[in-house]
Amino acid sequence: MFERGSTIIRDAKVFDYDYVPEKLIGRDGQLGSMEVLFRPLANHGRSCTAMLIGPVGTGKTAAARCFCRDLSAYCATKGSPIDVIFVNCRSRNSEAAVLLQLVQHFDKGFPDRGFSPDQMWRALRAHMTNEGKDVVMVLDEVDVLLKKNSMDLVYQISRFTDGGPAAGRSVSLIMISQEPLNEMLDEASFSSFRRANTVVFDRYDREELREIVLQRARAGLLPGKIGDEAVDMIAESAAEYGDARMAIELLDRAANMAEGEMASEVDAEHVRGAKAMIYSTVSESKLMTLDRNRMLALLAVSRSIKKNQYGNISAAEKTYAVVCEEYGESPRKHTQFWTYIQDIEKLGVIRTVVLNDSGGRTTMITLPGIPSKVLSEKMESLLEGRSRDGSE
Repeated sequence: MFERGSTIIRDAKVFDYDYVPEKLIGRDGQLGSMEVLFRPLANHGRSCTAMLIGPVGTGKTAAARCFCRDLSAYCATKGSPIDVIFVNCRSRNSEAAVLLQLVQHFDKGFPDRGFSPDQMWRALRAHMTNEGKDVVMVLDEVDVLLKKNSMDLVYQISRFTDGGPAAGRSVSLIMISQEPLNEMLDEASFSSFRRANTVVFDRYDREELREIVLQRARAGLLPGKIGDEAVDMIAESAAEYGDARMAIELLDRAANMAEGEMASEVDAEHVRGAKAMIYSTVSESKLMTLDRNRMLALLAVSRSIKKNQYGNISAAEKTYAVVCEEYGESPRKHTQFWTYIQDIEKLGVIRTVVLNDSGGRTTMITLPGIPSKVLSEKMESLLEGRSRDGSE
């Protein structure tokens, strides 16, 4: 069953959390700031520090990996290779667990148990002395660790080469956090940093997210396997949060859904399905709050949109007349139908957009959080249930 060739996906690794593209979209400013902060290390072997701060999905980890990759390459060309160690403090959420990963970077066979933090610090110094390289330590999601009052770890790393057998080799530190760190660090730890060492990552805008989706699609999908409409829909969904991670996950899920259906390409319906799986905003309990007339209007909307990102309200109203006939109801006038649409939009099930074109203003409707096919089936089921029990 696993031998069938892929029809959509070329390289699934492109959608992995750890994947770092050759170029980061919209992060030239942050990478430039990091370059300035780390010039003393790159050119003179001096310790450097940086704090990367920003909400989830703003490219902090990817920027750190991209920067360290380029920094390592530059230092290697100068004959001064460096070691880079990444530690995720959400999975390694204690001082001992972080220290263990640092030591095991140099000694894969170092035991998981039986050593105190002091013994691991000494082992780390010894390995660094033998290795003879400058080291960059990256503590990702460090706020998780600091909230547990593990501030001494940061202080010890920042002062690691002050005297002792590892003196002469520098240890630089990059800390990545969703929250500002100045209130989490004690005075001794924070004194190792300066406010100027903080690099802020703002949320991505819609256009940046669209470029990110296109970049990953070109690298991870077969040529011509996603349309502009699906790309726009992913970018629009993720733009609400400015979250690139959400955009990439939606692309990944939508591509896998299209693959599973043996579809010719990823379309808007697959994106809606992916969003419903990951961040669904449409529950059956929410749909059950609608009365029969609004249920009929919503069924008409879902049928008229089909696999498109948007549907014209005129087409939805024509479909509404057909749906009413199907369910033995008289269709309401345009003004009342428009009221139904507005009421449904307030629930967050649909969204309307007014477009200006050569023919004037046109109201379009989209389903942001559920596939039209799934919504149609849900509405048909709810309407049948209402008919059986005689409720309105």
